[in-house]
Amino acid sequence: MHSTAMKRLLILALFLMILTGHVQAQEEPTLESLEIALWPEFDRPEVLVIYRGQLDADVPLPAAVEITLPARVGQPTAVAYVDEAGQRFNQQYTTRVEGDWLVVAFELASPAFQLEYYDTLPTDTSGKRTYTYAYTADYPTTLLNLEFQVPPTAQGFVLDPPADTVIEGADGLSYHLVQAGAVVRGDAREWAFSYVKNNSDLTAAGLVQPEASVPAASAPTTTGGADPTIWIFLVAFVALIAVGATGYWLGHRTQQVSQGPQPAPRRQKRRGSGQGDRSQRPSSISDARFCHQCGAELRSDSIFCHECGTSVRGE
Repeated sequence: MHSTAMKRLLILALFLMILTGHVQAQEEPTLESLEIALWPEFDRPEVLVIYRGQLDADVPLPAAVEITLPARVGQPTAVAYVDEAGQRFNQQYTTRVEGDWLVVAFELASPAFQLEYYDTLPTDTSGKRTYTYAYTADYPTTLLNLEFQVPPTAQGFVLDPPADTVIEGADGLSYHLVQAGAVVRGDAREWAFSYVKNNSDLTAAGLVQPEASVPAASAPTTTGGADPTIWIFLVAFVALIAVGATGYWLGHRTQQVSQGPQPAPRRQKRRGSGQGDRSQRPSSISDARFCHQCGAELRSDSIFCHECGTSVRGE
């Protein structure tokens, strides 16, 4: 009888442990911090919105995360997770539409993530741009910060409510910084900015470093009276192969949703990947891409610069 009672107690204790573990696994994650960057007319004539989130240290991993975006944006252009070493990798995700909202869901195996999307930037006939950003907290967040980048040729940039600080970044651009503090789930905030711009110039175009010239191959030394035209032909042939190979790699694109995680360099603040669906690039050396931060030549399938960690901008 005593043995039977002990068995029942052990079974009950085991059941409670399993139930407790299940409840903990289903608990809503909380964010230690969330930084939202809005860059109007950065590499497209729209507003690039970047989320950089950090889970609380006590959130068990993997953690199910859902970020809500306006349904009008269609799909996010990049979703990544950041490992303990600061490297970013493509994050698998799914989406579903709920009314006017697009829910981006993913299982996060590390405490940090980055998500990006583009939204329409209304412009009137006088060149005035006006955009209202409405944010509703998906999770309790200890520290919410926002960053508004000012295009270099913008005039009369106004943010409402105004920023706590306006700084000049290392890239020479002005940034309006907002410290929104702690928010709870469902907390709604709104910011609106406007400015006048009499051109369609994109900010990223002014940050891209000049393309590096391709070094000319030195002609081999002729011996034994060999015909110089043969060497000229060989050098030209080798150069043609090099250009063709370069064009192939430049034309290769990485599929964002279906591909597995790809390693990327260390994270650098205020640089997003902006990796959207684009047509294949022509196989030409003139189409080589370079990092707009450090000038390093990029691989065609790069989302982030392998030298400085800056996220690659699209055209």
